[in-house]
Amino acid sequence: MGMDKRFSDFFQSMVDRFSSETPARAVAFARSAIAGGKDSWQKPAPEIAAAKAVVIPSSSGPIPARLYTPLGAGVAPGPGLLFFHGGGFIVGDVASYDSACRRLAAHSRLRVLSVDYRLAPEHAFPAAHDDAQTALAWALKNAHTLGMNPARIAVGGDSAGGTLTAWLTHYARDHGLNIAGQLLIFPLLQLVETKSKQRKSPDAHLLGNQALGAIRKLYVAGADPADPRLSPLFSDSFKSLPPALVVTAGLDPLKAEGQAYVAKMAAAGARVQTLHYNTMPHGFISLTGLVPGALGASEEVFERFGAMMQ
Repeated sequence: MGMDKRFSDFFQSMVDRFSSETPARAVAFARSAIAGGKDSWQKPAPEIAAAKAVVIPSSSGPIPARLYTPLGAGVAPGPGLLFFHGGGFIVGDVASYDSACRRLAAHSRLRVLSVDYRLAPEHAFPAAHDDAQTALAWALKNAHTLGMNPARIAVGGDSAGGTLTAWLTHYARDHGLNIAGQLLIFPLLQLVETKSKQRKSPDAHLLGNQALGAIRKLYVAGADPADPRLSPLFSDSFKSLPPALVVTAGLDPLKAEGQAYVAKMAAAGARVQTLHYNTMPHGFISLTGLVPGALGASEEVFERFGAMMQ
């Protein structure tokens, strides 16, 4: 099994544009194509109780977000999840992840706050990290307005959102902030080595050398890629991190670093659960209409994390 050829062809054309066109033109094309294709890539989203816009104040300007309340959320305040979408810090937004977040809320039975952090190249590192930090502090302070118990708020994300999630758990530990759990879905955990053999896979073009190179050029933008904010795998300490569910995929070039991160957390005493999908590619939670088995895998991930948080 693999991804639908329509999507693999689309993604390859996007990568080719990053190689042959100016970054601005390539980014504009990618964002437009994702906005136009997102609905056809996903199975219909399940019904939820409510989805409403939220604005998080920030010294750099308001951060848009969307709060999803599932039918099974129970009486507020309850457990909640602060979610950061993927897209290599370049593409992706709350709108393109709407279906995935509705499914996440419905199957986890958690209230989910999806955060629209700033993207490169308009906003290079550490803009996305700053927004994630601001969003966490605001959510903890305003938890009851979100229907969330501040002692039961988790963080989660996929791909680049996994970078932000992993880093936030270290940040929160070091600054006395409580995070109740973490959901890392095929996370991007280091940007130092982007050409190693461990990244080769049948679907490596989904996050191959060209895509990773674009991330380093446009978001890292001259910063040290070994900075633990960009490469949480190289953090100094893994002690006292919150319980984690780490999801890896067999056709994902990031599989090995996800497994290495699990090993480091477990060795430091963290409670870690794992789910591995041998036939899934990177990005499968957003490809439920294109990749055979992606819908069932996504639902299992979300249900497992919801059970962790109840």
